[in-house]
Amino acid sequence: MSLVFMNRFSHYDAKTVQEATSLLNQYGDKARPIAGGTALLDILKRKYIPVPDVVVNLKNIPGLDEIKEDGGALKIGALTKLADLAASSVVQSKYKIIADAVAKISTPQLRNMGTVGGNLCQQVRCWYYRKTDFFCYRKGGPICYQPGGDNRYGAIMEQKVCNAVVASDLAPVFTALNASLTVEGPSGSREVPMKDFYVTLGNVLKPGEIITWVTIPEAPSKASFEKFKVRKSWDFAVASAAVATTSTGTVAALGGVAPVIVSGTPDQVSAAIGNATPLSMNKYKIQIAKTLLSNAMA
Repeated sequence: MSLVFMNRFSHYDAKTVQEATSLLNQYGDKARPIAGGTALLDILKRKYIPVPDVVVNLKNIPGLDEIKEDGGALKIGALTKLADLAASSVVQSKYKIIADAVAKISTPQLRNMGTVGGNLCQQVRCWYYRKTDFFCYRKGGPICYQPGGDNRYGAIMEQKVCNAVVASDLAPVFTALNASLTVEGPSGSREVPMKDFYVTLGNVLKPGEIITWVTIPEAPSKASFEKFKVRKSWDFAVASAAVATTSTGTVAALGGVAPVIVSGTPDQVSAAIGNATPLSMNKYKIQIAKTLLSNAMA
């Protein structure tokens, strides 16, 4: 039996958003927030990126686990547990696509712990990034190892310096629903469109910032989420597709195929798939993405 030893770290219970962001800003790269803890625990055990000296607990901040309607919009607190999101009566009645996506995330035990904000901010699943033996570009190294290595599950589009893909299943769904994220930090609050949240090497969160709310402006008249995974029980997406129609039109979004969420009109996303630039071992993803998009639009 192998033993796992964790580094010592300081733990702070934040009672307000302002206290949490202040602590995270104060300790900078040495601090990380914790909510459900399912992702942070993996970092603490595996140590594939520097483990934090300070952990800031967000769970005691009141109100951020609520799901409520506000002037026709749906507001989802970032601390909402995934299981509670799927069980919400308003989600079940008006936003079934969200419940369908949550049902495909991980296991019931992890959905009972994991939060909406944590799902959106989780680390990529690239095995080169998650192994301590490799100092890849995403970790500050000189190269991405996927082009010359095992790239079966890597990006087929939007590659620049990293071929790891967005792991979140909620991200393409929220993108298709035209969601925006309320981000709060030491400098105040700002709104970030879900479609713009991810960048090549992570997301747009600045030091000390956290997501507090997800806002969906209106319920869709039609929406669907499709996901392909290797293991039928549970797994991360090889590729996924979400399509939603609202009063402003139809938006399609792809997950699992790029370091960002690929989105636009169905025709634009279909064209993006047609212009994909697969690596040596993942050309199969093109047909999967085409099929998922077609099924989501049906």
